[in-house]
Amino acid sequence: MRTNKTFKFICLVISFVCVSTLISMIPTSVRMIETGSGVLSSYMSDTKFGIESNFYNSRAFDDDLIGYLTDISSRSVRDIGDDKADKDYKEREKEKKLTQETLDEIVNAKYFVINNDTKEIYTNTEYKTSQDFVKNISGECDVKIKSEDYNISYDKKVGEEEYSKPNVNNQLGSRMALKNGEIYISIPENFTNYMNHYDQIYQAKIDFDNNIMYMLIIIAVSGVAFVLGIISIILYKRNKSYLFEEDSFWLKMSKVMPLEVYLFGLFLAVNFAMQGMYWGYDIVGTFFSCFFGIGFIMTVFYIFNRQMNTYDNKLDIFKTTFIYRILRLLKGIISKIVRESRGITRSMPLAKRIIVIGIICLFINVIGWIMDVAAYSYIFSLGAAVISLVGFTYYVLKKLSYLSYIIDGTARIKNGDIHHKLTLVGDDNFTELADNINNIRDGLDNAIDSQLRSERMKSELITNVSHDLKTPLTSIINYIALIKKEEDIKPEYLKDYINVLDSKSKRLKVLIEDLFEASKASSGNIELNMEKIELTQLLRQSIGELDEKLSESNLDLKINVPEEKVYIRADGRRMYRVLENLLGNISKYSLPNTRVYIDILEEDDRVKLTMKNISSYELNFDPDEIMERFKRADDSRNTEGSGLGLAIARDLINLQGGSFKIDIDGDLFKSIVEFNSIH
Repeated sequence: MRTNKTFKFICLVISFVCVSTLISMIPTSVRMIETGSGVLSSYMSDTKFGIESNFYNSRAFDDDLIGYLTDISSRSVRDIGDDKADKDYKEREKEKKLTQETLDEIVNAKYFVINNDTKEIYTNTEYKTSQDFVKNISGECDVKIKSEDYNISYDKKVGEEEYSKPNVNNQLGSRMALKNGEIYISIPENFTNYMNHYDQIYQAKIDFDNNIMYMLIIIAVSGVAFVLGIISIILYKRNKSYLFEEDSFWLKMSKVMPLEVYLFGLFLAVNFAMQGMYWGYDIVGTFFSCFFGIGFIMTVFYIFNRQMNTYDNKLDIFKTTFIYRILRLLKGIISKIVRESRGITRSMPLAKRIIVIGIICLFINVIGWIMDVAAYSYIFSLGAAVISLVGFTYYVLKKLSYLSYIIDGTARIKNGDIHHKLTLVGDDNFTELADNINNIRDGLDNAIDSQLRSERMKSELITNVSHDLKTPLTSIINYIALIKKEEDIKPEYLKDYINVLDSKSKRLKVLIEDLFEASKASSGNIELNMEKIELTQLLRQSIGELDEKLSESNLDLKINVPEEKVYIRADGRRMYRVLENLLGNISKYSLPNTRVYIDILEEDDRVKLTMKNISSYELNFDPDEIMERFKRADDSRNTEGSGLGLAIARDLINLQGGSFKIDIDGDLFKSIVEFNSIH
């Protein structure tokens, strides 16, 4: 059974090839008759019509080659006038020289051209007269073309046969540039082929011989195709096996293919076949263009016919169309959206929506193309393309514009404008995104308000507790001072207890004052007396106040300040507290017997105060972390610090319009304070 199918398929293919070959001969023959194709008898042979085997009696020679030679020969001696002042004189002279150069490139002919009006001669021989040329030059084909008052005659001798036409104005009139003149051309029997040299006569002879060979081959192949085609068709009909059962893979694949594909393939095949008839192909090009086009048409019709036979209802073929499938897909999508959501537009993802719009645009373009084919015009497809492109672009740009608006809004919220609210436009994914961002903004706003209330409550609690603790602590300190004044304290070790109470109460007092100061600074509840301050003087005053502590740590201060005075706008009392805290940190946490560098630089209208010291503790923390309240470099908390000094300094500097930051490089601790300078 398998062998029968294979044989039937081979017969089918052979019959298609043979039928395509035979049908292709029709437009090829029409093409040959319409254009001559160079192989038909020329107008010089009145008694003969058909394929001409002799090159010199063919249309390729008389119509094409002689017409070309007449054109360039007559122009080589054409009268260009004597008035050199004429603006067209140089152009005519240039054209004449160009035709002479073109004529000189022809090596497979002897020619003699004379303008009987000017007596100008142009030849590639040694002869001075036409009589000498005719007497001494004889070739396989000799031609004489004569013009008398633009009445052109044509004489030709091929071997022993002579041909003459007293009037060939219709054939050569447009090619002759001489009013009165003669052209003699003699073509030898043997042609010369020079490498890298193009010769018109040699090429025309080669093309003619090739066309004759092609015609003979096509005729022979057509005869074989006729016989072989009949045999293959008979064998195909007698074979009762089925090439494609209803459940075969190829037939199933053909059902998947939309009907528009068949129509489009058929259109391309017809267009390809028509090209062979109406485009400027030669005989071979015309034949093969028609052959492949007709073969493809037969294949499409065969597959379509086999597919149609599988349908009980022939109208089911329209269910394979692309349009039907699109409508079916749209129906399914819409039905699914209606079932699964309350709102159609919000439930459909933007990607699906764009795909649907793209399919609709494609459908519009297909309709426009079909109307173009029917009306033989491009206006419908052009209009459909413009409408679909403008509509699709407008929709996409509109959505991208709204997306850009959402991005800008989220950027404003990110940069601190948490009260900014996005406007909801439309009812799709971007609208849902904007709504979600608004909800996040509301949640973030509530969280920030809650945090601010919590921070405010903590600050108020710290302030109130600090204030409430100061009164009893002051009483404790005063009573300890009174006890210390007593001389007769027994037993003796009670004095040590009293000293400890005195030290701890004073430290507690410092801690409460720092806590109170930190609370007010962080909440901004401080009255500032902003004035013009000379920073260098304030720094030296602060160093002088803490000189004792700095000396106890054996620290060597290296101070680098400008010679000129440096002014900033700040609160003098608060700035003194800042410097006191920073210098106090240096005295507490610097490695003994090291240098401390304090620099004041003024550049670009900014004043920068930098303090650098080597820490006695490992700096294994983040610079921002050390500025938090109650954070200390000494994790063991053996030193007397409260952990609030840097936090107070940072808050006070920020309140005065400056900036404060910490930089850590290994064990190098750097504090940097910046203010705008005042001149």
